[in-house]
Amino acid sequence: MTTCLSIALCVDGGNIGQAAVTIASVLAHLSPGPPLAFHVFHDEPPSRRSRRLERLRMGPHRLFVHHVENRFRDMAPLDHVTPAALLRLQLGELLPDLDRVLYLDADILAVADIRPLLSADLGGAVAGAVQDLGLHAALAEEEVTGRPDHLLHVRDALGWDPDNFTYVNSGMLLLDLAKLRREGFGARAGQLVLDHPYRFRWRDQDAINLLLQGRVALLDPRWNTMVWLLERETRRLYVDAEAAALQRRDPWLLHFSGASKPWDSLVDIPDYRRWWRAAIRTSPLWGLRWLRLLLATALMPVWRSAGRKHRRLRAKLLSWSSAQ
Repeated sequence: MTTCLSIALCVDGGNIGQAAVTIASVLAHLSPGPPLAFHVFHDEPPSRRSRRLERLRMGPHRLFVHHVENRFRDMAPLDHVTPAALLRLQLGELLPDLDRVLYLDADILAVADIRPLLSADLGGAVAGAVQDLGLHAALAEEEVTGRPDHLLHVRDALGWDPDNFTYVNSGMLLLDLAKLRREGFGARAGQLVLDHPYRFRWRDQDAINLLLQGRVALLDPRWNTMVWLLERETRRLYVDAEAAALQRRDPWLLHFSGASKPWDSLVDIPDYRRWWRAAIRTSPLWGLRWLRLLLATALMPVWRSAGRKHRRLRAKLLSWSSAQ
């Protein structure tokens, strides 16, 4: 069994601070063992934010911030998938000396020891990941509503039988880089996305699922718990009950996937508050951001009331002016 000792993240200027929270949360729950190496790939020049990340307290572990050219930089974001996220397709080439790496999105928060994940047996597969409960739940929901959306994506864009497929989420990937390099995965996946920029709804994630179909080991669902899906999306009612129960009872990696992020607003979800507590422990700057959001949230009713009064006064003045 091969144990992975390297973790990779791919970021831009918009989420490099969040990557620090992800890394700090991993270290906060890590059991004793060999030191880990964190590789952060940043597709922008060095900045104050990247230098702040480099000062993160790592103890015996190591942190490397790599500023790299992004071949996808001219692609417009699609369904919140940024060009920086597409860098994960190139990890085999970006880390030529590594045989295995654990990839994590910067919107993930570790709440358990990840050493068991690092030593997971892939059984000969080229990658390990968790089934995307959201997509499978969406298809189940569409069977009831009769309004196809994700069904069309699976059938037409991916070319799969909607009744017989497995689709994984790419927010957490345990990758056998040696095997992926031998088959030229990075070049093929990158070209697939570049050639079809709007065919694939989730771009790199779709490319990973297409090219690695049938060769991904399904890992315990607790290694990728989608918080918003389980808490607020209507399709949570159609999620696989057994997997959802595991994720709710004992999550190991919390994934704040989708457009709603903890750092954008103060949402009344326990795991969102857990993210904020971890962020504030990482840097006092997150505390300032939390206070600004708290103040804005508190003043929102006042602003709305003032806006309504202003609109009513303006309407009266316009009415009076027209009558003269």
